[in-house]
Amino acid sequence: MTSDGRHILLVEDDEDTRQLLGVALEAQAYEVEQAGTAEEGLAALRSGRFDLVMTDYDLPVKTGAAMLREAHAAGLLEGAATLVVTAHPDPEGVADATLVRKPLDLEKFLRQVRGIFESMPGSPRQAPPRAAEAAPAGDGSGQPVDLALYISAASPPSAKARRNMEKLLSTFRAADIGFAVYDLAEEPQRAEADNVVFTPTLVKRRPVPKAWILGDLSDPAVLTDLLRMCGIDPLP
Repeated sequence: MTSDGRHILLVEDDEDTRQLLGVALEAQAYEVEQAGTAEEGLAALRSGRFDLVMTDYDLPVKTGAAMLREAHAAGLLEGAATLVVTAHPDPEGVADATLVRKPLDLEKFLRQVRGIFESMPGSPRQAPPRAAEAAPAGDGSGQPVDLALYISAASPPSAKARRNMEKLLSTFRAADIGFAVYDLAEEPQRAEADNVVFTPTLVKRRPVPKAWILGDLSDPAVLTDLLRMCGIDPLP
């Protein structure tokens, strides 16, 4: 954990959902520790400090709310915000936590996470972290940047993301950037390899490490910054 980073404990029993949320949060430059049960979550809280404890409500054996009550009674939540994700129509014991309903609107969810941090006492209001900030400069291989856009063919946001990406790429030298578009329904194995389930999502696959930008790509500055950090500048 970096000195100015935000440390999140993510407790979710469904492994696929946990991994996807972890990837989305890490792409926003947060430090994320994962747990699959309430007991694993409590063990993590006993061994370290977190800025945000994020838990699913319907965990096996005991609910996420019960885990938070136990952690609070043991003094394990000092200085931490709490967030409960649920599809339960009437969750109990979540009055002190931010409640987020499933299914998740991922972009709205990430805005809520940023809002929690910005509202914490003593926290300066900061610009939202960008996925591009997690990507270092190019790896020196001399190979083009490899980008993949995952879409859902019938989705208006996916169509918008594709248009926005093609418009942006027209301002760069074609030889510097490899770009491909994949329909999530037709390329599930490829999407799984790139840790993608939500659409639209742009993945920078090379240079490593990977970086993810979620949404319709309507902010060209995020994409331009990502490419510049890979050593590629727009055409003059």
